[in-house]
Amino acid sequence: MAYTDRVVVLVDMDCFYCQVEEKFNPALKGKPIAVVQYNAWQGGGIIAVNYPAREKGVTRHMRGNEAKQKCPDIVLARVPQVRGKADLSKYREAGKSVADVLKTFTPLLERASVDEAYLDITDVVNKKIEMDFEQLRVENMKNSYVVGWDIEDYLYNIQNNKEYSESNCKLAMGGLIAEEIRAEVYRKTGYKCSAGIAHNKILAKLVCGLHKPNKQTILPQESVSELYKDLPVENLEMPYQKI
Repeated sequence: MAYTDRVVVLVDMDCFYCQVEEKFNPALKGKPIAVVQYNAWQGGGIIAVNYPAREKGVTRHMRGNEAKQKCPDIVLARVPQVRGKADLSKYREAGKSVADVLKTFTPLLERASVDEAYLDITDVVNKKIEMDFEQLRVENMKNSYVVGWDIEDYLYNIQNNKEYSESNCKLAMGGLIAEEIRAEVYRKTGYKCSAGIAHNKILAKLVCGLHKPNKQTILPQESVSELYKDLPVENLEMPYQKI
């Protein structure tokens, strides 16, 4: 198999612990939220921050007291405790509910953490590309971005020159499927997520965060050098995994 034959998607839940807290307590929706460790020293150590709180300068690894100085109206949701230790059960169960939705698209799934999972959707793409090629339209991919391209130009080239690039056709279809995956995750669980679509896991990981939250990014093979041009070296650190 050539290195551009595969289509891999990284699904990354947006501020997942905060979303879980919002689901347990809908009154929190829209408010700046940070989730803090069970250790209450100086307000607890922050392990997750939602976007309204980030806009006020709150970051992970701050203490809760410092976060309140940056954002006085922030809600500090505390990780539950069981026998004096952090109990992450509700976050793990929420992650499992998302994984159950992802498995309806492909069995080739590898969970990287509570809030991240890789999917190899190559077979799904190959089956769908002949039947649904005409569905590769901007209106069906409103939350998609393409590194080095305007999404409209990218899809226009694919639709009007099918021989333009087989790998780009596959990636575009992977993007369409990723849109469907993300929509289904939200419909079934109420959680929003972002995604990266590329030919391997590392590239999918690198582009996944380019247009968060609730968006996705496709990386064509010819745009890899553009991505790497200004990429910090530390972003390439990634543990070995199977897919």
